[in-house]
Amino acid sequence: MNPAPPSPDTDPVSALSGSLLLLDRESPADYRREWTERIAAERESAAAGTEAALIFRIGNEWLALPPRIFQQVAEHCPVHSLPHRRDGIVLGIANIRGELIVCVSLGAALGLEKEKDKEAASGHGVRRRLLVANRAGNRLAFPVDEVHGVRRYHPAELRPLPATLSESGVTYTTGLLSWGDRTVGCLDDELLFYTLNRSLA
Repeated sequence: MNPAPPSPDTDPVSALSGSLLLLDRESPADYRREWTERIAAERESAAAGTEAALIFRIGNEWLALPPRIFQQVAEHCPVHSLPHRRDGIVLGIANIRGELIVCVSLGAALGLEKEKDKEAASGHGVRRRLLVANRAGNRLAFPVDEVHGVRRYHPAELRPLPATLSESGVTYTTGLLSWGDRTVGCLDDELLFYTLNRSLA
């Protein structure tokens, strides 16, 4: 249906002024509050319950820890051993940007050293980094073979551990996360740091 032709008595300037007055009028009292709450609720629902994981590799294993405990990703540098420390977990001291930080072996704590030795023997290239972490004031660094980055996920995406793994003594893995064609072990940072700190005593 074609719109009715404008009335000859209608003044275009008056009509435009009326439209501008309509758009320029003050919105109802609850209008802004209602839309602010609605948009905020949509954002919260999109991110509700999601968590973040910093994914890295040690040997052949892809692992993840919460990004909140990390302070920096540093270039790999020489680690100077400490006297009378031969437990395999405490590696020594590293000078990271002018600061001396205790370095520990996450691979040794998790029992991944054998896998790492296999990779070194195979001659595969690695991009080693030092991850500097600070959890509850406990500052440590540990070497990794590769850092992927941060991935967000919902806890419902975590798969349970295989029975053979979950029943084999102490485990630091809370669940398995699919990442492309890889499987990432999400670590319990509280339990892990408890063990690492005990190794420093």
